[in-house]
Amino acid sequence: MIKVEPELWLDGMRWTDLQRPTRTSVVLSRDGRFMVYSAIAANPDAKAKPQLYLRRIDQSEAKAIAGTEGGVIPFLSPDDRWVGFWADGKLMKVSVDGGVPLMLCNVASLFGASWGLDDRIIFANAESSGLSRVSAEGGAPESLTTPDQTKQEYSHRLPYCLPDGKRVLFTIMGEAFDLHPRTALLDLKTRSWHVLVEDAADARYVPTEHLVFLREGTLMAVPFDLRRGEVLGRPAPVIANVMQALNIGWSPNNTAAGQFSISNSGCLVYAEGGINPDTQTSLVWVDHQGRTEPIAPLKAPFFAPRLSPDGHEIAYTTVQSENQAWVYDLSRGTASRLTSEGKAVFVTWTPEGKRLVFAWEKGASQNLYWQAADGSTAMERLTTSGYDQWPGSWSPDGATLAFVQRIQDKVFDIFLLDLRSRRTTSFLHSGATLWYPEFSPDGRWMAYASDESGRMEVYVRPFPGPGGKWLISRDGGSEPLWARNGKQLFYRWGVTGQEIWAVDIRIDGGLSAGKPRLLFEAPMLISGGVSRAWDLSPNGQRFLMVIRDEVKPVPVIEMVLVVNWFQELQRLAPTAKK
Repeated sequence: MIKVEPELWLDGMRWTDLQRPTRTSVVLSRDGRFMVYSAIAANPDAKAKPQLYLRRIDQSEAKAIAGTEGGVIPFLSPDDRWVGFWADGKLMKVSVDGGVPLMLCNVASLFGASWGLDDRIIFANAESSGLSRVSAEGGAPESLTTPDQTKQEYSHRLPYCLPDGKRVLFTIMGEAFDLHPRTALLDLKTRSWHVLVEDAADARYVPTEHLVFLREGTLMAVPFDLRRGEVLGRPAPVIANVMQALNIGWSPNNTAAGQFSISNSGCLVYAEGGINPDTQTSLVWVDHQGRTEPIAPLKAPFFAPRLSPDGHEIAYTTVQSENQAWVYDLSRGTASRLTSEGKAVFVTWTPEGKRLVFAWEKGASQNLYWQAADGSTAMERLTTSGYDQWPGSWSPDGATLAFVQRIQDKVFDIFLLDLRSRRTTSFLHSGATLWYPEFSPDGRWMAYASDESGRMEVYVRPFPGPGGKWLISRDGGSEPLWARNGKQLFYRWGVTGQEIWAVDIRIDGGLSAGKPRLLFEAPMLISGGVSRAWDLSPNGQRFLMVIRDEVKPVPVIEMVLVVNWFQELQRLAPTAKK
């Protein structure tokens, strides 16, 4: 075992729930004589910063590398003389012996980097970006790839330069929470790429003529012909329980990056931990003072519960490892699964309570479907689009469904589905990001959230229009929810939507809004993404919400070091004899 220095944790944009790194935080030199890792003070406060450390394999202590304060995601130059890293929104490099760092370029958030033989660095700079390249001396980055949405490519990330200097391995994420990414091979001359291995992430090439990659926390290996760029045979498992940033409920940290590194000399270092476990949550009632009452003894990764119009059932989806729609019967205390395949998210009851509408996909964009709430009918498709869509709310007469559609990277808009004609139209087409559409109980008003001011705020407009808009929230707001009598609007705000606010509304002779007031704060509440993730009881006295169970952090304080690992690799995944 290799111990991280006393009172330090391995760091790499940690997912704070479990304090586990979400980016690769350790790299071995090619000769296997030393490693570089990023670490931060144990139990860090908001002011604590990570730093890079160099640990020689034949020594028991690591040394902080001067000039790497705030640094994470280390990667080495081909000659092992320089270490690249990310710090404070910049791609940096410094001598492995420390010194004054050189800023290479601005990078908002790093999703992997690799240093090529041509002294250029290939990296991914955003959650849904392609790959870019920059000189190791610094300069303006150039774009190498753009994800092909027609081939279900959400992002390209985790590049690894092959030793021929001509090609790059990288990971394709099909969507933000993809549990089964693909490993692809990029030709740097033609800028074309093709998939090498399905269900494979964070691949590396090793001199035994293998590709080594992660599949849901298991290190896999498959023989690889470097000259032809072809996989030979079937992948085999070689190491179980390797830490990998998958199954995380916040997409920027669901990177698929693994905590492992392999030297050309046959050393392997890795951290144990597998993929993130499903978040355990509970369905609860919360009164207007913030007091909670459990609804059911069930524990699951619940998401976005909605109460049926008669108040007798709760529809919800489970997320992370299993994305399915469920219905919970409050009187009987039973949960029935509505969907059985694909991915379902954001269920919404029709006004008469007979059907559920949800977003669903299986290898394509998420579109809108509906199905009888008792499961007596098959799913029926309501929309067809190449863009992801999520249901919001129904007009009281059931004629119109307001929903959210992704119209380009990170830009969302509200659309309206006419149920009779199945035609869709844009609600505002304002150019801003619009989320959380909510019809008022009388159907005359639409509440929604928009970032048109530079931050998310809640607004109300007359429906179907025309008319102006009213700003409802103050200093930020999202997930609006109407009181049953239309005389109040509730909304959420805060880092995780933990602040619950209320605004009195008058709609006689127009609309007027009172001063927002904070009802309560609850830091363990689960918030939504594009559609609201909470509801209101029929009497308006309690909120239906999801609350997270407290989790015990499991920071990385040690890593496993294996020497002469190539012998075991050849035994478990033998290459053809020449």
